[in-house]
Order: sequence, then C-alpha cells, then structure tokens
Amino acid sequence: MRSRLLLLTGLLLLAGCGGLRMERYLHSGSDDWPTFARTVAHTASASGALTPPLRLAWTQDIAAGMGNGSPVVVDSIVFVGTLRGELCALSVSTGKQIGSISLGEAIQGSPVIDGGVAFVPLSNSVQSITAFDLFTGRPRWKKNYGDVEVTPCLFRQRIFFGNTAGTFFSIERATGDVRWKFELPDNTTYKGIRSSPAADSGTIVFGADDGRVYALDAESGARRWTFDTGGPVIASPLIVSGTVFVGNRLGTFFALDLSSGRPEWQSHTAAPIYANGVPAGDIVIVGNLAGEALGFRVSDGMRVWRTELEGPINAGGAVAGGTVYIGTMKKQIYGLDPGNGAITWKAETGGRIRTSPAAAFGRLFVATDEHDLLAFREEK
Repeated sequence: MRSRLLLLTGLLLLAGCGGLRMERYLHSGSDDWPTFARTVAHTASASGALTPPLRLAWTQDIAAGMGNGSPVVVDSIVFVGTLRGELCALSVSTGKQIGSISLGEAIQGSPVIDGGVAFVPLSNSVQSITAFDLFTGRPRWKKNYGDVEVTPCLFRQRIFFGNTAGTFFSIERATGDVRWKFELPDNTTYKGIRSSPAADSGTIVFGADDGRVYALDAESGARRWTFDTGGPVIASPLIVSGTVFVGNRLGTFFALDLSSGRPEWQSHTAAPIYANGVPAGDIVIVGNLAGEALGFRVSDGMRVWRTELEGPINAGGAVAGGTVYIGTMKKQIYGLDPGNGAITWKAETGGRIRTSPAAAFGRLFVATDEHDLLAFREEK
C-alpha cells in the first residue's frame, strides 16, 4: 500500500489554490469509500479492520466546515466538500492538499466520485449539481435543480436526489438531463427533502420533512409505497437484507420492509435522530441528540445495549472490523464494540463533529466544524 500511495502522489498535479486537476483518472479499488456511508445502501462498513487504539496521523485545515455527508476516499485520495462551496482533494498518506476548486456557495452533502468525475451537490447556488472532471479540471456539466442539501445517490448510471422544495429527481449521469421527477404530495409547510437517498433492488428510498419515508421505482419514478413516521425525517435511510432502517426527529427508530413499507418494528429513543444507522452483524447502531449510542437487534428491534457518549450525536458512524466509530458535538470521536456498546477508544478532536467519519486505506477520517480534517491510524 505504501508504494501505491507514493506512486499516486507523484502522479498528481496541483494547479494552484484555485484549481483541481489530476494527470490521470482515478481507479476504483476495494479500499475505496466513494460516497457518503460508502455504498448506495449506506452500509458504512470499511473493507478492512481498523483496530483501536488509534493515533493521529495528520491534521489539515480545509478552511471551512463540512455539512451532513462524510469525507470520501478513492484511489488514495480523500475528497471533502465544504460549506464554503469548495471541493478539496488531499493525500491519504500525508494530508497534503493536492488542490481545490470553488463550485458554488455551499456543499451540504458529500461529493460522489465515479470514474474520475466528482458529482457535487450545491445549495444557495445557481447550479445545484456539478459533474466535475478531475482529469481536465473542468465541469462536464452543471445544472440547476433547486437547492440540494443531500448526498446524491449514483445508481445504475443515474443520479438520484431531492431538493429543499420537495422535488425528487432522477437524472442521467452523462448529461444531467432529467429522466423523471417526483413531487411530494400535499403542499404543506414541511415539504423539503434533507434525507440522502439509499438504493437497493431497483428501489430508491428517502425521508422528507413531512414525516414520511418514500420508496420509488428507480426506473420509472412510480411510488412503490409511503410510510408516515409521525415526525420529520432528516436522517438518511440504511438498507440491509431487504429492510430499511431510519429514524425521525421525534426520536423513533423504524425498521420497514423494503418491498412493501410494512413496519417490522419500531423503538422510541430519548431524543431526535439525525444520524443514519450503521449495521454490524446482527446489530444496527444509531445515535441521537441526547448522546445515546444504541444497538438494536436487526431481527426484532430488541435494544441490546445503550451507551452514553457525553455529547449529542449528529451524524452516523463508520464500521471497520470489530469497531464502530462515532463522533459527537462535544468534540470527541469514540470507538465502540458493536456487540455490547463498550467504549474501546476515545480521542479529542478540537471541534464539534457534525459529519459522518469515513474509514479507508487504514485510516479513519474525521471532519470538525473547526475546519479541520483529521486522519487517525492504528498505533502499531
């Protein structure tokens, strides 16, 4: 891996602080974390183990905070989108900035990296999705679909996302042309979409401010089912083995059948849930704003453990081997045993964590609202 990192670093071109261009397209590999929560189903599980205790490998100032997505990692490069509208690329091994480009006013979700192209969501900008070619250093296309505050889902060569006005889109990867769009029913005050969509088995699933979870046919946009959770859904869904897991702002965590939307179980927690769930074997783990990390049995929703982490949990976790890593608004990142919730590692980050971590290439990447990106690695 070390020789690969050194080779790739030598192949990169820094085009000044106002540019981002690489000398070749990036190659996908088994270690990559190319989108929020790594996969289109939001499983957030790394390909290899990352066993605590961890030590800080490097810290880099990225000049602005991050939104509700996560860092993404492809071919030994870590990419972050910032609330200042910049797409930044850094070396996984050293943290040295390779380049950055300003694309708009704010990137709330994560970029999606595919075949040397970064698909970047934007809010408060003229263009709300930009397909940025990392080889040429120029956009392939950029178009306006309203304010987008989610991470797009790249599934079957199409891009899926919703906007804050309550319209959900399917667009062509190559051109950005609209394939279909779906308008949330009922013109209510709470109509926005701030839940990043997940995909599996030809179905796209997302939550909305109106309190419902929607499942659409990926090909046609036809509604397969709707489930009313009773409270706004900001959290992004997780799909595992035909079940959708998602929480709402009333603090209730749901398991829904992917094919029908039928509730399999639900459990009420002590505070709003903004974080996506993460799976670890037969346990699904989610955090809430009361600072509780909770482990539920996938099959029946029985709460197996509850661990207090001393600060609100705003974002989902990352699983690497036998550890789930979760950050808090109290400026700490924790490692937990997913089987029993025991704390196996903790580190101070110097800033609140609003963004999900990513685990790739033997490192844990954590962004803070103090504009820092931190990389941790095993002590050995």
